[in-house]
Amino acid sequence: MTVYADILFIVNLYIDAMLLAAVRRFLRLPIKTWRLLLAAALGGLFGLSALLPHIGGFPLLLLGLAQALALAAAAFAPKPPATLLKAAFLLLLFGAALSGLLSLLPFHGILLANGAVYFDISALLLIALTCAAYGVLYLFDRLFQKREPDVLFSTVTVSFCGKEASLSAKVDTGLTLREPFSGLPVIVAERAAVAALLPPDFGNPATAPPEGLRLVPYSSLGADGLLPAFRPERAVLGGEPVSCWVAVSDRPLSAGSFNALVGASLSTVNAGKRAASPREREDTT
Repeated sequence: MTVYADILFIVNLYIDAMLLAAVRRFLRLPIKTWRLLLAAALGGLFGLSALLPHIGGFPLLLLGLAQALALAAAAFAPKPPATLLKAAFLLLLFGAALSGLLSLLPFHGILLANGAVYFDISALLLIALTCAAYGVLYLFDRLFQKREPDVLFSTVTVSFCGKEASLSAKVDTGLTLREPFSGLPVIVAERAAVAALLPPDFGNPATAPPEGLRLVPYSSLGADGLLPAFRPERAVLGGEPVSCWVAVSDRPLSAGSFNALVGASLSTVNAGKRAASPREREDTT
């Protein structure tokens, strides 16, 4: 079979784009379309490994792991390392499932070499096969993935000390925190998400508290504590300005799909409008 480098690149770019989209859906990771396409283009370059001499056994496994990690980082960085490892594992799993499906087809125009795929078929059949594989992955996701019920997401933009941070927030109807003196609702954000706005030792009890710091009491699963909080100069939720405090959490709030929590009392500023999910927001960019 004659293998053409340009077709090899395009085929693997297309397949990696579908695999990355499946991983995004499975892990509920927000990703901009241009990042997905950039990572898929990297996958297309990796596909050129089919032109190299045969690689098998353990070296091929190492090559596959390195490529999966590189694709996960290109698409989803700077998510936490654990999230990137999950994404890389799913890329390997979904890629193996696709390769298995292709190997079962009674067709001799498919070449699997060095972890890359080459199709000596029409573009229409290629699209049909990849969509079928994506459908299988989608069904797997629906049947076996432990999913949350329908939840709402929104974007929160916070300004403080002349700096600004954009947060991917999940609307949590169980979040009822309020700053005790003003009575204003509290948004909980991961420290990493607002670190650029705050001094490095913000909330550290061993240092003198900065001006404007408040401690917000919370109770969760029987555990009580205090979260350091600040009053932003401006906060915008879903395009609407809101009055609130922002509490800083040292614990991650998710595996990477959001980095802030908003209570239902604040989310009512968008009453009558469904908040966009991370996937919907990226599709509009």
